[in-house]
Amino acid sequence: MKAVILSIGDEVLNGEVADTNAAWLAERLLELGVEISYHTCVGDVEEHIEQSLRYASRRVNLVVATGGLGPTHDDLTRHAAAKAANAPLELHEESLAAIEERFRRYGRPMPAQNRIQAMIPQDAEVLPNSEGTAPGFIVCIGGAHAAFLPGVPREMKAMFEKSLAPFIAALPIERRAVRVEHLHTFGVPESTANERLGNLMLRGANPLIGLRVSGGGVSIKLLATGPDPASVERVMGPTLEAVRQRFGEAIFGTGADTLELATARLLECHGRTLAIAESCTGGLVGHLLTNVPGISRFLLEDLVTYSNAAKAELLGVPAETIQAVGAVSEEVARAMAEGVRKRAKADIGLSTTGIAGPDGGSAEKPVGLVYIGLATDAGTSVERITLVGGRELIKDRAAKFAFNTLRLHLRKMGDWSKCQT
Repeated sequence: MKAVILSIGDEVLNGEVADTNAAWLAERLLELGVEISYHTCVGDVEEHIEQSLRYASRRVNLVVATGGLGPTHDDLTRHAAAKAANAPLELHEESLAAIEERFRRYGRPMPAQNRIQAMIPQDAEVLPNSEGTAPGFIVCIGGAHAAFLPGVPREMKAMFEKSLAPFIAALPIERRAVRVEHLHTFGVPESTANERLGNLMLRGANPLIGLRVSGGGVSIKLLATGPDPASVERVMGPTLEAVRQRFGEAIFGTGADTLELATARLLECHGRTLAIAESCTGGLVGHLLTNVPGISRFLLEDLVTYSNAAKAELLGVPAETIQAVGAVSEEVARAMAEGVRKRAKADIGLSTTGIAGPDGGSAEKPVGLVYIGLATDAGTSVERITLVGGRELIKDRAAKFAFNTLRLHLRKMGDWSKCQT
């Protein structure tokens, strides 16, 4: 089965909005055994949308379009789809009732212009919208199925998972079995990751392996294909194990895992409590960690001790130490971690102090210098790292390194194999 992804909207065509929908759809379609022939983008011009639909439908089995289903005058997708399918638009009463009910729930009358969203090409299969007002639909154009989804990512993803994915899976069209795995690493540069993978990354290999750099980490994608699921498992298993062996503890998770989620799992697995003292990261470590539901059972306190006075008064960092070696130093990072651990009566104290820039650096202490302290009842360790980039990037990477420092410490505690990492 082959597909084309069509993104519709002037804001996407002109670069005002990044086309994240196409990337997400490509990955999900691939997991369903659908080969992507190409992506394309078209603006809010009815003639151009219709031409794109006709062109694509002559070349593939499936067209998945996003955008242009809103109630405004420039939302022309349904009109173009109706023309391409030679099917007039008709009012779909159930969709209209759903739109009216959604407005009622928010205590507002439905504007008359929203009625157009319930106009669907004749004989199309309607895809309900659980997250918004615009229903999607599937209609035949030539010999292809053409599915139309909202452009709002939240609405598009929900509609795809609940309605379109089951439809695609049930199509009586030959497809190859596919399995996709993502292994996320931290602390290994892309070039080093490439060297470790070696001949596993040869083009044309099965599984096909690729690398993606994001958020300071490197993700390894393995794509295995075959005539049936059993054959896919036979080729995926040994390669997946080889990759795991080559990267070891640098792998922190799979799928949608993040560093903070991986760290939270280890805290829970080992039943350890945490207190954080932040300077250069300005609360970012705590912010990311509190994105994990249930973390309040393990995170006791997060203090942003940005000034020297706060470090001394709240954490007990000796003023003479700051005076002698400066706030950005191994000694202060150590005292911050120990001070916040003692203050919160936590099992682990974690600290960050550094120079985020763009000013404040020197030859001895350049912009990007960061110290990460970790204190436990067994002692305190401090890691020194030097980061490159602007202020926001340095803060982000410092927070990620702090998580990784904590994660690696927790992995060394007892039997971590039972923890999902």
